[in-house]
Amino acid sequence: MFSEDVHYSAFKGCNLLSITPIVVPVKEQTREMDLEQLQVKLQEAHQKGIRYLIVHLSMGTTMFGSVDDIDQIIPLVQESFPDYFVHVDAAFGGFIYPFTCPDVAMDFRNPQVSSITIDGHKMLQAPYGTGIFLCRKGLMEYTQTQEASYVQGTDFTLCGSRSGANAVAMWMILMTHGSEGWKYMMQILIDRTDSICDALEELNIRYYRNPYMNIVTIAADQLPEKLAHKYHLVADNFKAPKWWKIVAMSHVEKHVIDSFLIDLKRSIAMQASTDVPK
Repeated sequence: MFSEDVHYSAFKGCNLLSITPIVVPVKEQTREMDLEQLQVKLQEAHQKGIRYLIVHLSMGTTMFGSVDDIDQIIPLVQESFPDYFVHVDAAFGGFIYPFTCPDVAMDFRNPQVSSITIDGHKMLQAPYGTGIFLCRKGLMEYTQTQEASYVQGTDFTLCGSRSGANAVAMWMILMTHGSEGWKYMMQILIDRTDSICDALEELNIRYYRNPYMNIVTIAADQLPEKLAHKYHLVADNFKAPKWWKIVAMSHVEKHVIDSFLIDLKRSIAMQASTDVPK
C-alpha cells in the first residue's frame, strides 16, 4: 500500500513479487494521503481476501518531497490488517529530512518502522549504486541467499554483485562532514529553498513544498514551459506536465535562483499586459 505520489519502483516491486498494489489518492494541495480513501481501499482489499500488508511510506516523494504521516496512517491500517509490515522509502529524504526536521516520526525510535531505504547518490552525491537498506535485528535473515555458498558472509541483495568502491566513497563523505557538518549543509539548502518560496508567494505563484525539504514543485499553469526548459526544471509528465520541480542543491547558487525569479516576474508582467482589454 502506498500513495499515488510513490516512486515508480514500488510498482516494479509489486510486479516482481506478484503482489497487489493498493494505490491511495492524495489531496491536491497538501499531497497527503486521502485518509477516507485509504480506509475504503484497505477495507476493499480485506474483503477480497488480502490478509497481509506492506505499508510503504515515503520520506520525501520524488516529485514533491512530501512526507507521509505515519501517525495518521497506521491506526487506519490496524483497523483492517492486524498483520502488516512498515517500510520507509527515504531514498531522497533520508539524508536531509532527519537533519532538518526537529521531530522525525519515521525512524527506528518508532516501533512501527521495520525497515528503511536511503540512496547515497541523491542528496549525499555519492556514485550511483550506493543504496542503503536498514532493518531491525532478526529481519535480515529473510533476505539471505544461502545458495551463495562461495561468497564470504553469503549474499543479502537482489542483484548479487555490488561495488566496494561505492561503499568507501559513501563512508568518506560521511566521515568528512560528520553529523553536525551535514546538518549545517542541509540547513543552507533549506534557507535557499525558503528564499525561492518567499519569492513565489510574493508573485502569487501556486506551489507545493514540505518545509523541511529542498524541493519546490510549481503548478504548470503558473509557469511558462519555455522558462521551465531554460532552467532545466523536472516535469511530473513531460508529455503533459501538471507540475514543474526545482531541487535546491549545492550547485544551485543564488545568482541562478535570482535569474530564474527575474525571468518569472518578467513573464508574469508580460502576460498581464497582454490580458489587459483594449
